Amino acid sequence: MQGVDRSRRVGHAIQRELPELLRTLKDPRLDALINFSSVEVTPDLSLAKIYFTRIGSDDAQETLEGLQHASGFLRRGIAQRLNTRRAPKLEFVIDHLPSQSSRIDQLLRAAADKHGRF
Repeated sequence: MQGVDRSRRVGHAIQRELPELLRTLKDPRLDALINFSSVEVTPDLSLAKIYFTRIGSDDAQETLEGLQHASGFLRRGIAQRLNTRRAPKLEFVIDHLPSQSSRIDQLLRAAADKHGRF
């Protein structure tokens, strides 16, 4: 269980440090508001899967490309900020859950309006 706790702590630290590191970048693809919803780190700390959403725009693919391009810089920055010799490889994933839940909510509201409120 110690490995799970450590990977969870590292994941939270990465999630906390990423927005600060992004502020130093000049890539226009990363100018939008980005929310890092969760970070999953493997027990051996070799890989961090980072789920994100882009707030205020639907072009998350462009943001994904910018994050992938900056992943080496971000990885080095995380290693320095966490004071570790090695940082996990960063894999960015578009989090579709917020848009999917919003769509489900719209469908449920439309059905309730059509058939009367429960």
